[in-house]
Amino acid sequence: MDDLSEFGSGFEFFIEEKSNVEIEFDVHSDTVVPKDIKGLTKTGKLSVNQMPKTQYFDLQQEYICSCVLRIASDMFSIDYVIIHTNDDIFDSSTGHSNKKTILSVKIERRTLNRLNLDTIDCSDAMQNFQHNMKFLKTKGMQPIVKLDNIN
Repeated sequence: MDDLSEFGSGFEFFIEEKSNVEIEFDVHSDTVVPKDIKGLTKTGKLSVNQMPKTQYFDLQQEYICSCVLRIASDMFSIDYVIIHTNDDIFDSSTGHSNKKTILSVKIERRTLNRLNLDTIDCSDAMQNFQHNMKFLKTKGMQPIVKLDNIN
């Protein structure tokens, strides 16, 4: 998971039993997911435009869900992993950003092994697992309640 750490993401591991692990994953998507679209004009000059919010939020969701599947894949010898993904969410009532959980998922090894990770849509793949995620097309990932460590 060193490559995920290079993007500024952080991890905390909680091991209660040898068959499962609970992970807090701080995604810091605002530093990873681009907010601009770069292209060339007809004259060959670089143009930089702000990415439409819906496109940004779709990319953010895909990035977060793909990271979760990657983390679960790296946990070799356990039955399941619970991953809580956190990010800084802007609160317009206070004018501050606060760390909130935006995806909480229990990934069972048996189910994960049945997926073709080369061809799936990572956000769609969350439906294969018990999870809490609220995604709004025009507002992105929203804070949710974490899953409990359920057997």
